[in-house]
Amino acid sequence: MVERTLFLLKHHARFKRLTVVRELATGLPTVLADHERLIQSSWRLMLNAMDAMDSRGTLTVRSRINPDRGDEVLLEFIDTGTGIKREDLPKIFEPFFTTSRRGAAPELGLSICYGIIAEHRGRIDVESHVGVGSNFKVYLPTG
Repeated sequence: MVERTLFLLKHHARFKRLTVVRELATGLPTVLADHERLIQSSWRLMLNAMDAMDSRGTLTVRSRINPDRGDEVLLEFIDTGTGIKREDLPKIFEPFFTTSRRGAAPELGLSICYGIIAEHRGRIDVESHVGVGSNFKVYLPTG
């Protein structure tokens, strides 16, 4: 699913200027899911990363077993972008919340991601530091 999303994005003009690092584990357990919906969610997370880096920087996409829970797959989307202010972190999954420039249309992107992941009995979390970047972590149950 991650490779398919990356394949679709490689044709995006702004995505071509990024360095993409793949750290994808093999032999992961099956996640019972609507792969098209998860691709939509991954697509949005990667586009947000691209925007945060102004189409330049490094996007690391990692998959592995959650080291804290063996019954979950952990997908990470790590960017070297501007980061998210601490006061904005609790709001980023709310519909229409945006940190984009003034006058830009607010989006539903992250709230839709949140909903898709919740539909799959998963969860999403983010760690971010201004000036360093962000790590969006998607946890999906296996089996």
